[in-house]
Amino acid sequence: METINITGTIQHESADPLSVELARGQRGGYGWTIKLRGKTTDAILAEIDRIDAQLRARYSDGAQQE
Repeated sequence: METINITGTIQHESADPLSVELARGQRGGYGWTIKLRGKTTDAILAEIDRIDAQLRARYSDGAQQE
């Protein structure tokens, strides 16, 4: 009888490729971190821009955050 050894790694990734972390600072301002997985850079950047615009409209005075 022949024995076969199989080794590998199992990784589980969330089905949702998007993560947004919203933080309120001590002075009442907001900041956020947007994480997104995707297949093309252009699609990822377009989606990040869309999400960032929505967050700015809701949580900031519209000023550019650096």
